Amino acid sequence: MKNNKILSTLILLFAILCCKGQNIFIPKLTNINPVSYTDVIFTGIKDTVLISTFSGRISKRINGNPKEIVIAKIDDEIYSLAYHSQRKDIAVATLENGILLLNEKNGKIIKKLPLKTTWSVAVFFSDNFNYLFTQDQKKNQYVWDVTKNYQELILPSDFSKGAIVKIDKQNIATIVASNKIVYWNMNNNTVEKEILVDLKKFTDMDSEGNFLYLNYNECTKYNSNTHQSEFKVKHPNWITHDIEDPSKVYEDDYSMNLTTAKFAKNKIFTASIDRSIRIWDKKSGVLLQSLTDHKATVNKLKVSKDESQLVSIDLKGGIQFLNIE
Repeated sequence: MKNNKILSTLILLFAILCCKGQNIFIPKLTNINPVSYTDVIFTGIKDTVLISTFSGRISKRINGNPKEIVIAKIDDEIYSLAYHSQRKDIAVATLENGILLLNEKNGKIIKKLPLKTTWSVAVFFSDNFNYLFTQDQKKNQYVWDVTKNYQELILPSDFSKGAIVKIDKQNIATIVASNKIVYWNMNNNTVEKEILVDLKKFTDMDSEGNFLYLNYNECTKYNSNTHQSEFKVKHPNWITHDIEDPSKVYEDDYSMNLTTAKFAKNKIFTASIDRSIRIWDKKSGVLLQSLTDHKATVNKLKVSKDESQLVSIDLKGGIQFLNIE
């Protein structure tokens, strides 16, 4: 009975998150759980991150310290964070104020970058920190030149449609569309390469030409060099701990929907509304380990720049650090 109630709650939360991804917004998600973590980003090599909540709080979390160090509290919902390690700027994707730029030291708003319509749920800095970029829910693309005080770039009319997920140090933008991935040279505004593939819900890429995408409860590893899907994985069960005796573990035969997936070193990490993180062998897809410390849906995974650490957050304000071997 307890498991059925928990399952119903998780399904409701996941349905709401899915609606948001489909451009259907249910206002004020803070009515669900204001402490829900919405994003997490590393500020250095590892052990220190910034986190955000639906209720507008931005805090610093340090591995081993259970307390938050509050940096800012804004009167808006927050969906995504990006961090400029050189300028110490925090880019914040909000519901009503577009993209806000905050000073990490004092939490004050430096600049507001308006969006044409709706809001953004993912904002990024380029690998060389020269650009800030996002896409709103109406699929309008935005790129700002950080070196020119975040001046918005006028993108050419033939700029590839889709979500910009990365701009590397050579200013090559990776753009994910519904049926292809485009590599666009920002230096001369030309297409470097196109890969025709239906990636469903794109979630990560590595330097070897591999992509991860989700389709409900499945995560697929796709190799763009061979143009083949190498394997699919899904969580084999739903592992729960007894409320009265946490040492007791139950395994229910549910394969729940996945929320995100990441590459790191020789592994793949997947997270699910079943509250677990699973670790898979990157080459074979063999399940290596199941992590069950979270008490709510794991909604974000982030990997440190040197791929030595994974940080995960959940919808009840839980956070876990994991050193990657």
